[in-house]
Amino acid sequence: MAKSRKYRHKQEIPEETQPESPEPEAIKIECGLPKKDLFRVDEVARYFNVTDRTIRLWIEHGLLVAEKYKHQLRIPRREIINFRLASRVKHAETL
Repeated sequence: MAKSRKYRHKQEIPEETQPESPEPEAIKIECGLPKKDLFRVDEVARYFNVTDRTIRLWIEHGLLVAEKYKHQLRIPRREIINFRLASRVKHAETL
């Protein structure tokens, strides 16, 4: 009679039966952003690898939300993450 083995430690579980824990998309995106709440246009342009003018056009066309802070445009962190997630979804739908 074969005994059934009970696994108590994660190290004992065979690799093929270990559950995968995928990292949420938002956490992956946040890794490339500095830890602050508001970003200048040039910082966001550098993050997306585009020009400052492109960021201003995205804001002008309502694709990216910005706020005025001390007479300058600032883009909130949550808007950058939402924009990145939305662009990935749109890109995936076109494939």
